[in-house]
Amino acid sequence: MKRWTCFLFTIFLFSPALATDWEKYPDTLPVFNYEGDKLKQHWDALTSISHVEYPDTDWLKGMVERYPRLAYTMVTLSAEKNVHPAVFAAIHDSNFDPLAYEIQQVWRLHFEGKFEEAYEHGMQLGPLGKIPAIYSRLSHASLLINDTKDKFEEFEAAANQSNEGLTIVPDYSFAQFGLVYARVRTLELMDTGEARSSGYISFSQEELEKLQKRFPERAIYYATQGGLEAGIVERVGSFLGSITYGATKSSSIEAFDSALKLTADVPVIYNEYAVALSRLDKKDFRKDIKKILQTCTQLNPMSAEEALNQMHCQSMLKQSNKDD
Repeated sequence: MKRWTCFLFTIFLFSPALATDWEKYPDTLPVFNYEGDKLKQHWDALTSISHVEYPDTDWLKGMVERYPRLAYTMVTLSAEKNVHPAVFAAIHDSNFDPLAYEIQQVWRLHFEGKFEEAYEHGMQLGPLGKIPAIYSRLSHASLLINDTKDKFEEFEAAANQSNEGLTIVPDYSFAQFGLVYARVRTLELMDTGEARSSGYISFSQEELEKLQKRFPERAIYYATQGGLEAGIVERVGSFLGSITYGATKSSSIEAFDSALKLTADVPVIYNEYAVALSRLDKKDFRKDIKKILQTCTQLNPMSAEEALNQMHCQSMLKQSNKDD
């Protein structure tokens, strides 16, 4: 068992590098600052669709107590020559304050649009720092990379990293969602045959259903489900989608409506909803798409991630107005 755990740790420590260059957060978009106490003050609003736990000292201690393999991995990591001082302090001095601060810093960088810095910093902090680091990588790939091949490589690499992390924190919901999100994004880039044979569709549906049952108040799971089902219907139609995967136009729309009932002021959901309706039937849902996009552009983004989603809404709305 020790050898196997060390092997997993080695894989996780030396995770694959980025497949493409980092794209910068556009300087034309709003600037966000979450220094000091601002992060905690705005945490609930910043994480309203995911309800990610605030990474304070108590949360860190609870995670280490909950996951024995996490504790062992951190002990192993703390013995490394170039270990981050915060990881060393947590294990050798039982002082989790520095590590909590550093993981909070990963989130600050993420919300401020400094995705490269967030990723690089988080990857130095052991398994718990890597979870937000991987999410920052996924956000960057989804919102700032345009090349299809580069996107595909990034989503696959992030999925591999998420899988490795889940061997250490197997039922931690945000890590589970990171893997599902990567799989759903990968599916969007596959042709129909590849998507159906990949196993990613059933996997994603099953995992999202489990997450919804555990955490029915988290809007991101419903929005992701809605986007996944829209992609299925786009490829195979409502009839085949229904009998094969239980996915229909109405089930996709219902999922997004459930997400909006939980959180109605976040650009992410509106952007994903508009894209999904375009996949379902751009012509039939033209008025609905336009209304959703207009709402999206009127919201007040709280983070770089939200501002980028709003930017995509503005771009889609501009194109829609041209097409009218």
